[in-house]
Amino acid sequence: MEVSSAYQIMLRFSIVMLSITIFVCLIRAILGPRFTDRVMAVNIIGTKAIVMIAILSFLLDESSLVDIAVVYAMISFLAVVILSKCYRLSADVSPENQHRAEERRKAPNER
Repeated sequence: MEVSSAYQIMLRFSIVMLSITIFVCLIRAILGPRFTDRVMAVNIIGTKAIVMIAILSFLLDESSLVDIAVVYAMISFLAVVILSKCYRLSADVSPENQHRAEERRKAPNER
């Protein structure tokens, strides 16, 4: 068995395993009890997709796929940052936080 064919088998096996774990993360993203579980699952899916694109770039000998992987990494990072920011803004607007903010404004400053 030649070394290059062993690499081909190993890389194809890793693509299959990454696909399986992406589906597991997708289930976590759908069923996750908290928002943070869902965001982490989506982030992991993005990371695994980037690795799969990089492996495909090597298998198909297409260097342009590496550029696509880099752009996808930037988009994935920005998506997680925006989701986190939206979650934080929605948590600040919740009724219990509004009530606490009103209590702080009414209370005299104690310093």
